[in-house]
Amino acid sequence: MKPKRKIYAVGGLALPPEANAYGLARYSRSSKPVSETFTEMAEKILQGGESMKKFFEVFYFKYGHASIADLAHVSMALDNISMVAAIDVVDEQLWDGQERSTRYQKYTPDGVHEPATLKGKPDQKKSYQAGIKYLMDNYQRTYKELLPVIREANPLPKKYSEGAYKSATRARAFDIARYMLPLGSYTSVGQITSGRTLEKMISRLYSSEYSEVRDVADDLKTACSTPMFNPFSREINSALNSLSGQVKSNSDALKKIRRLKKVLTTVHPLPTLVKYTAPIDYLINTKKDLKQVAKEYLKIKTVDSNHDVQVFVNQDPLVEAVTTLLYWVTDYSYDQIRKQVNSWSRKKQNEVYEVGVRKRGKHDELLKVLDTQSITFDLLMDVGSYRDLHRHRRTVQIAQDYTYDHGYDWHDELEKYGNLYEYQVVMDAHSDMGKKLGKKNHEVGVYMMAMGLKRRALFKMGWNQVDYMGKLRTGVGRHVSYWKMALRMVEEAQKVCPERVQHIPTTPLSEDTIYER
Repeated sequence: MKPKRKIYAVGGLALPPEANAYGLARYSRSSKPVSETFTEMAEKILQGGESMKKFFEVFYFKYGHASIADLAHVSMALDNISMVAAIDVVDEQLWDGQERSTRYQKYTPDGVHEPATLKGKPDQKKSYQAGIKYLMDNYQRTYKELLPVIREANPLPKKYSEGAYKSATRARAFDIARYMLPLGSYTSVGQITSGRTLEKMISRLYSSEYSEVRDVADDLKTACSTPMFNPFSREINSALNSLSGQVKSNSDALKKIRRLKKVLTTVHPLPTLVKYTAPIDYLINTKKDLKQVAKEYLKIKTVDSNHDVQVFVNQDPLVEAVTTLLYWVTDYSYDQIRKQVNSWSRKKQNEVYEVGVRKRGKHDELLKVLDTQSITFDLLMDVGSYRDLHRHRRTVQIAQDYTYDHGYDWHDELEKYGNLYEYQVVMDAHSDMGKKLGKKNHEVGVYMMAMGLKRRALFKMGWNQVDYMGKLRTGVGRHVSYWKMALRMVEEAQKVCPERVQHIPTTPLSEDTIYER
């Protein structure tokens, strides 16, 4: 008989992510229908899941069939982590998730992370808390002062609901004030990732120089070996316990209830696939070596902070790789480094490239820093804008470390509503405080930074992604900060290929309105 096509979803309450991965991987290595494979597998899991563990040990860990981990997807919540940690969590290309918007949160000095490096340093802790309170007080003051002014300048239109109007004007006031939020402010991230992506994420986070980020890695790993949260668990257990009390002991009905309870008990999502996660020595040691190389090789007197966007195309792959390696560990612009690298001999360029690969281990992927792409944009923007653009997965992003040296930005409408001078006074005073504290304790200086401070990052991509960002990141309801950056990227791209750029559907800032979101 001719086989009949049959397509159906697999999974559900009693099949955790690792079991799904096991079932689909076994299915790909057998001639049986997936329904039979999963049915047999489910019984074995109820008996302890030893065959599943052995399968992973052989095929995943011994033979290196990494694609098996791509079949195990888990939803995970990361509550109350700082913006600094959230930015690092999101830094995965094969990732799906969302971070909380600043428009809908209530920020207070208590809702800010205190770095572990403050332990035993009471004077630094006092300065840090004072700096956080200074920013938060001015954030709240600015929002309260702006809201009535914004509403006066933008009255409620006819046939526009009052509820929508209040939400829209509040959102605009928050967008303008958010430049004063400290990067230590708590946020939350929801993500859906495969086992392989989560494994890579945890190892990468373990390799961070920031203590909280390493702690987040530890908590993610623990969560993979902890029973999952299920909103129906209490209801299910209560109902089954009630039924158990209504039947005779040792009866067939009681045996069925006990089996059902075992089937529906929440289990660990990924206890096996992430058990070997650890800091990536290749990444940690290479970054350290490159900092030393940059000190010895780069002869640049001052950091160029004058350009918001610069574009680079048709680059020699070796020059691009070496320039990016040195960009990663310094504060210089891409163009400053590229000009020096271009002046070097091929031998010297290759020496630096080898620093980027020589400590690569047998199981290490090539550093993301060494990925070359069609178009490279060097962006200098406020951290809030970077945080928004950072979510684009079809890009290779290389961000430099946080610094006060590039200065700060502000919302275009701040001057319109008369609050620019007060904002500049706050940011100047706070930057001075942050720089002094950062010289004593770099991590603390970073967490005290305001979102308005500028950060430099490379965004490498193909032309389709330039088109996508031009379309998606410009338009009504967008934050003006990244709207401007997207327009500038398109402008820079036009210099190298106007024929393609003319078809990118962008929206000019003149069409901005608070009435649509």
